[in-house]
Amino acid sequence: MRVSVLGQLTVTGGTGEVLPAGELPRRARQVLAVLAARHDRIQSKDALADSVWGDDLPGNHVAALEHYVSVIRRRLQPDGSSASWFIVTRSGGYLFDTSRAGLDLADLRALVRRLDSLTPACPERLSVHADILTLARQLPFPEDPYAEWAEPVRTEVQVAAVNALLQTSECVLSGDPARSLRLAQEAIELNPFLESGYRAAMTAAIAMDRQDDALRIFERCRQLLDEELGVTPSAELIRLKREVLATRTAPVEVLPEPAPRRAPVPAPDPGRELFLGRITELRVLLEPDPPPVVHIVGPSGSGKSAFLAELERHAPGRVGIGHGASSVGVLRHAWLRAALTDLKAPAEVLAVVDAAGPEKPLLRPDLELIGTAFDGTEPIFVAIDDAADLDAASVAELSWLGRHCPALRIVLTYCYPSEIAERPLSGLGSPVVLRLEPLTSRDLSEIGDEELAEKTGGIPALVGAALRPTAVSHAVAMQIARQRTRWMPDPSWEVLRLCAVLGPLSVAELSTLTGYPLPELLSCLDHLVHAHLLTENDDGRVRHRSSLTSAAVSGQVSAASARYLRRRLAADS
Repeated sequence: MRVSVLGQLTVTGGTGEVLPAGELPRRARQVLAVLAARHDRIQSKDALADSVWGDDLPGNHVAALEHYVSVIRRRLQPDGSSASWFIVTRSGGYLFDTSRAGLDLADLRALVRRLDSLTPACPERLSVHADILTLARQLPFPEDPYAEWAEPVRTEVQVAAVNALLQTSECVLSGDPARSLRLAQEAIELNPFLESGYRAAMTAAIAMDRQDDALRIFERCRQLLDEELGVTPSAELIRLKREVLATRTAPVEVLPEPAPRRAPVPAPDPGRELFLGRITELRVLLEPDPPPVVHIVGPSGSGKSAFLAELERHAPGRVGIGHGASSVGVLRHAWLRAALTDLKAPAEVLAVVDAAGPEKPLLRPDLELIGTAFDGTEPIFVAIDDAADLDAASVAELSWLGRHCPALRIVLTYCYPSEIAERPLSGLGSPVVLRLEPLTSRDLSEIGDEELAEKTGGIPALVGAALRPTAVSHAVAMQIARQRTRWMPDPSWEVLRLCAVLGPLSVAELSTLTGYPLPELLSCLDHLVHAHLLTENDDGRVRHRSSLTSAAVSGQVSAASARYLRRRLAADS
């Protein structure tokens, strides 16, 4: 039997017959998917139920879970027994046993581990990358695109596929630059925000003597980063573009790069484009003796990743950026390797990180060798984006490096301080916490759109979306609102909906319309104001901070519901 979760869920029997996995109830498919994502590890029934149902647990979730496991066994292994079931009951929980059923995700992880055991120059790496690409052409769990349990696995597969594409692109560059270009473009499609994909595509185009295409690839990257993230390409990519321009013999139409309109901190990169606000926060890090550990916090869309990119441009060669969210399982050290790669660490240092497996912590000799990458008189920054999910071993390794490398400064980003209260990351301490507040009207005035502050509420992610088509800007606004309210009490979304349809409302009006107790309602309002989704008028009424968010939320309400709410508000008044 074989289970495939990369792409749509499919199950095939021992003789290749397709089994009716698609006919399983929705919850049963979710149970199977969660167990596959965490294969060969026992999942307690409580933890499994939390992943499947979240906050909507049924009254007797244990019984419901047992029922769905029974359904999976009956449908997929009708003639099986406890000795052959691939979903095994053990220690009061369940596990997906890959010794009883094949699993494409397990095969992919084994290939990634195989890569870790091979030296960078080993010729076998190319065939392993090819096998990874065969498996990872589609991301897992498309039926659960927003599930928290699925996101790390989806990122893990994406990272493996992009890495395989780029490594293969580099390997075939000299012999087949056209194929190298195709592979790099596939990597860009999988992750359009990863500059290494554009760099590989530009290099392949140059090798094919297609300088004009290389410039167009650069321009695509520049426009995407500017419109979506409000940042500019790295100094390395700009240097590659200038090298192409220096060798061009034929003209090509390339949009000019806008000149920087502000220099908030001394000595910015000359190719830097507009970056709005954050002057104080940047100066904290760029002063002569920055703090050893700095936490950058702010809700989804507040520009934490863009802030790290801006820091990198102001301190070229001294900032390495890793990503905590993708550093799971076999990729546990991905955050450290990415940071060391940005810092141009020697090959022997990278080899030490590559040799460490998911269960193997870095030993002191390893850390001492890695510490040589942080020698120097100027501060060197290791920045970890989405750092809240770093495991205890990663935090211990980071802590050791911070204590033993005087030049090293650690920068961590995540949403809220409460997010790390009971997680390993809290062990690093938080001497300096910088909260990224919304951009001010003065910051936004440099763009020249007088209505931008009202449209966006100063939320950086909305600034990039405000000038895009309505469908796109509303989709971005809705996604940010959903992410920022995900952890809030249930009435919070109802309050957002009412304020979007009816405009500014008093606490009394909200209490009447929702029927929620006043203390619970006030708590929701505090959360919404703190998340910069609502703001208060001088008369005490609350309203949406961003007209884009208000329009996006109200667009989800039918005309009949809107008329009913207006009549009810008028009657109560």
